[in-house]
Amino acid sequence: MQFFNTYIKRLGYLLVIYTTSRIFFYINNTHTFIDSSFLEFIEGIRFDISALVYINIPLLLLLMLPHNLRVNKYFHKITNWIFYITNIPFILLNNIDIEYFRFTQKRSTIDFLQLLQLGEDSKNIIPQYMKSYWGITVFTTLQCWLVFKIRKIPHNKLKLNLRSAILPLNLLIISLGIFIVGARGGLQLKPIKPINAGELINSKNSGLILNTPFCILHSLKNKQLRDYNYFNNEELKTIYSPLHDSSNKLIIKENIVILIMESYSKEFVGFYNNGKGYTPFLDSLMEYSLVFTNAYANGLKSIEALPAITSSIPTLMTNPFITSDYAQNNFESMASHLNNIGYNTSFYHGGIRGTMGFYSFSKKARFKDYFGMEEYGNDSDFDGSWGIYDVPFMQYFANDLNIKEEPFFSTFFSLSSHPPYTLPDDYKQKITNHTKNIGIKETIEYSDIAMSKFFKEIQKYNWMKNTIFIITADHTSPESFNNAYKSSISRYSIPLIIFKGDSTLKGINTNTVQQIDIMPTVYDLINYNKPYFAFGKSMFDESWAVNFLQNKYRFISEGKIIVNTQENYSSSSDSETKNNINIETKDLNLLKAIKQQYNHRMLNNKLEYED
Repeated sequence: MQFFNTYIKRLGYLLVIYTTSRIFFYINNTHTFIDSSFLEFIEGIRFDISALVYINIPLLLLLMLPHNLRVNKYFHKITNWIFYITNIPFILLNNIDIEYFRFTQKRSTIDFLQLLQLGEDSKNIIPQYMKSYWGITVFTTLQCWLVFKIRKIPHNKLKLNLRSAILPLNLLIISLGIFIVGARGGLQLKPIKPINAGELINSKNSGLILNTPFCILHSLKNKQLRDYNYFNNEELKTIYSPLHDSSNKLIIKENIVILIMESYSKEFVGFYNNGKGYTPFLDSLMEYSLVFTNAYANGLKSIEALPAITSSIPTLMTNPFITSDYAQNNFESMASHLNNIGYNTSFYHGGIRGTMGFYSFSKKARFKDYFGMEEYGNDSDFDGSWGIYDVPFMQYFANDLNIKEEPFFSTFFSLSSHPPYTLPDDYKQKITNHTKNIGIKETIEYSDIAMSKFFKEIQKYNWMKNTIFIITADHTSPESFNNAYKSSISRYSIPLIIFKGDSTLKGINTNTVQQIDIMPTVYDLINYNKPYFAFGKSMFDESWAVNFLQNKYRFISEGKIIVNTQENYSSSSDSETKNNINIETKDLNLLKAIKQQYNHRMLNNKLEYED
């Protein structure tokens, strides 16, 4: 009986630890949750128990199998160390999401561990994060210390006779029953999964109800995408197709430069907010550009942005495309297309090679050249975390462009406006107004200066007038200071502009557009006349956007939002889905067609144009 009590007590201690983590998680992300109450914490216990009984299967077997090794002191030490080794890593992962959730808006899954394995990011970033988010570090250290204080194991010997063995065997059966019920999350027909969070309370607060270990364990064997069959092939083609046909137009071989600005939320750009922002140079450039006022990111991670922008491949699944099971699919990109018509293609990111999988993706996407921190070759401009500061690396980019043979296509990905936020010493006083506080606002200002210096440098050269510049964000920042941008849809609102070096393209476009539309739109501008594959569409034609988060599709069109979970669809006229409205058949069919095309083509490796 004492071994059974020990097993239950340890689960109880861990349950308290997970609950305190949920409280800290809530406090740190309180603005994210809608109409939250104490009931989310109660429902969360169900998911905590499920995760804990899985994690502690070794503890169950060690303590509850009836044998006399349980009284040996070495057995006690081994049991305790197995307990520590199996539980502490999950406590660490659970607490990392206290802050990381602000960036991803979901509990981490196996893709987070895959992300840590890309390059040397974890070695460089984890110490910085521990320092920057010291409160979480102290809290986690205290929790781990408390786990190490759990040591007591009974010393009772088992008498080797049938009568004495009955009670331990009964307790083992009871323990197995507790495991089965706990792991399944109750006595309902099917075991609980992440999608079940919020069924009892509020599905919008599923991130609060879930815990990270539960989500990781349930993503270890990610199921293949579902192959939808809403429409037959002929119907599907008439509703939506990623196949773009050839034309008889004459290609205009203008240079193409894409600037992907790290964490550039729409709310930070003054042009969109009556001049209130942190991007004075970008604001001035937008006066001479085509500006899209309803642009959305297709994801909330940098690793999701690059395929969306350069290959028109969104992440409409749990894992980012780069780390998913489908990353080895054959696919097309702007680089591969433009290589074939004589363009010089290159990708620039000041990070350490391997960061975010960008290097591998650029090679898979067939960019001819990659330039990163190693190619830059001057570690004195290293920011201590991610790579080279934006100002010097953007100057390096400008100088490189000047010696490239035209026509060229080049993509630049900034990095300075990413936590942990740092600035070069010579910019600290200028930007922080003599304060020591450096955050997203200050680093956005700094990257805007970098952009200003970049354009000042390249305006000296004739090639600039023959160049199309696309400026957008990889995703929004988790930091938000304006209530108008705190809704679930506004969380995806990004700037998007097209600037032509000869200033011949100006105006405002109010279509609903997204990152995957950049490739087809650029092809419209240069009269690209070859057939190609892209999930997006020209920003000058159709008006819709789509994204996927926490097993929910969100389809945005003309101020209306359809939210789709499994086969449940709801529509509203506002971003918080408070005002339900009728779903138009056209929009519903389009969303279903997108889902069907995306999943079928991912599953069958059909991400290239075919007749």
